[in-house]
Amino acid sequence: MIPVLYLIEHLRQGGSERYVAELVRSAREMGVEPHVGCFAEGGIFYDEIRRVGIPLQAYPLDSLYHPSVLRTMRSLSAYIRKHRIRIVHSFQPNANVLGTVVGRLSGTKVVISRRNLGDFGGLGSPRLAWLQKAITNRLSHRVLANSRAVREAAIRGEGFPPEKVVLIYNGLDTERFRPVPDPASRRRELGIPEKGFVFGIASGFRPVKGVDVVIRAFAKARPLCPDSVLVLAGDGPGREQLENLVRELGLEEGVIFLGVRSDMEIIYPAFDAFVLTSHSEGFSNAILEAMGTGLPVVASRVGGNIEMVEDGVRGYLVPPGDPETLSDRLCRLYADPVLTHAMGKEARAWVERTNARDVIVRRFGELYRGVLDE
Repeated sequence: MIPVLYLIEHLRQGGSERYVAELVRSAREMGVEPHVGCFAEGGIFYDEIRRVGIPLQAYPLDSLYHPSVLRTMRSLSAYIRKHRIRIVHSFQPNANVLGTVVGRLSGTKVVISRRNLGDFGGLGSPRLAWLQKAITNRLSHRVLANSRAVREAAIRGEGFPPEKVVLIYNGLDTERFRPVPDPASRRRELGIPEKGFVFGIASGFRPVKGVDVVIRAFAKARPLCPDSVLVLAGDGPGREQLENLVRELGLEEGVIFLGVRSDMEIIYPAFDAFVLTSHSEGFSNAILEAMGTGLPVVASRVGGNIEMVEDGVRGYLVPPGDPETLSDRLCRLYADPVLTHAMGKEARAWVERTNARDVIVRRFGELYRGVLDE
């Protein structure tokens, strides 16, 4: 077994956080002994990892620019030495920077992750952009990209050598996320109307996710889709604004907020279609999970969405920030259940071919062995 330390900023709600939780559960099948480190305690995935018995340690971090970062680095280095970690695999910008420095100083191999097109340029922070270029880009041994769009951005936007950037799509447990024969029972459990058409979202409530665009599009579509419902799973700093928008548009009876859910495999089967129109997206776990559940997806034509959702086949692609076009596509799905079912079936088939868990497990094993063989 290869001891690998997965380092991430936190384990609260989010795509990268969910991904790490899924990854470490499959680690032993890759030939990996998993360890997890993060910079803050708590969160639904923090608790989940603890429950399954995977070693998890929090290393409090005030800031990369605060003197206390030295204490965090010493603690990480001590853990790496004690457990003979051979690879540090980091996620998210701050963890990428710190993981690269500590990994190199400790003599381990370093894999950093690029999962969001917004990571390039340091998410708007000039200092973080400089640290990424000066440290992670130069000193990491591999860069893991989760879509062709992210890989191209890494190569063209930041000058990574192509041979250093490895593409591995996000994997999915297709037994956990799969169609179910009786979605009505799921709706009853969740308090969702059993009849009618259910559009669903699973997302953090941040501006980049464009949840407000979906609500506005649903308001336009609802007169033509009178028994439709919009269900939102998630939370975040924008929740109050979204709730206000629902009230302003008179949608209180048509929009349901579920809050944060760690059991999305229970939630997706209650939907008829999935919607996510982010303004920027690397490769969405939520879209992948919805497709694995056999749902057609309406997504914005950005980043990795273009690779996942073949327009008119597995769902629809729409311009970001365009509620008019989005409303039209919602109405098309509502009006044609045969088309909706066919698109969902195609979505599931694509996931089984491209993102099934056994395919991704094999690729990760090859990645780690390749890094150690250098």
